[in-house]
Amino acid sequence: MNDSALDFIDSTTYPIHQPGSAAYRTLVAKCRDDLAAQSACLLPGFVTEEARVRMVAEVDRAAPDAFPCRRPHNVYLEEHDDAFPPDHPRRRPQATELDSVAFDQFRPSDGLPRLYAWDPLLSFVADVLDKEHYYRMADPLAALTVNVMREGQNHGWHFDESEATTTLMLQAPEAGGVFEYAPDVRPADGDGYEIVDQVLRGSYPDIRTLAVKPGTLILFVGYRSMHRVTPVEGPVTRYVAAFCYKDRPNVRNSREVQKLFYGRTA
Repeated sequence: MNDSALDFIDSTTYPIHQPGSAAYRTLVAKCRDDLAAQSACLLPGFVTEEARVRMVAEVDRAAPDAFPCRRPHNVYLEEHDDAFPPDHPRRRPQATELDSVAFDQFRPSDGLPRLYAWDPLLSFVADVLDKEHYYRMADPLAALTVNVMREGQNHGWHFDESEATTTLMLQAPEAGGVFEYAPDVRPADGDGYEIVDQVLRGSYPDIRTLAVKPGTLILFVGYRSMHRVTPVEGPVTRYVAAFCYKDRPNVRNSREVQKLFYGRTA
């Protein structure tokens, strides 16, 4: 395969390398509309099948050394606070069981880091999110990661720490591993405790799912939309790559956060 990142994507359907074109502007507008309407934008077939197979092989190689994430968390991914009542959303632990492949476990020649380093992808995501300045994360572990979910593993309810996330579905399980979310339930000036409590109790009426096929690029407003991944069923492992971008340059996680999510520092 040619090492140009342009060859990894369906550039006819998604001309993100042509920002001055009418087709590019139409694509950006559609993604913005989708985010406004459903808190998510899905671009199926974003990477070619050849590129997807290559990237799956890269994860297959790294996955045996992935760090096992098993620590319970609350939906806000913040420290436990005993000042709240025991049944408060901030005191309700969520179980997550997955393995995480860190950025430095990939080779520079691999397809995933080459796609992440490709400027047209960064510029496209920035345009969709209406960011005048947007940067790749500088963390050698967290900048590009892959969530590895084997049979029985899941990701509990949570909000993302970033306003929006950019992910690439590489491999879907035979069953389960469904992405469920409650759109736009966290207000800009608060934490949305009442609705969060309804979601956790299973009584919130607007729980949606995203039917994501392998090869799909997803932009998701995860800071305001509560979401989870249901347990994977069957022997096929679920692989989802996460490309991390920030509003300012040179952002790195603290050594404590690195240790928590990757078992080491870098």
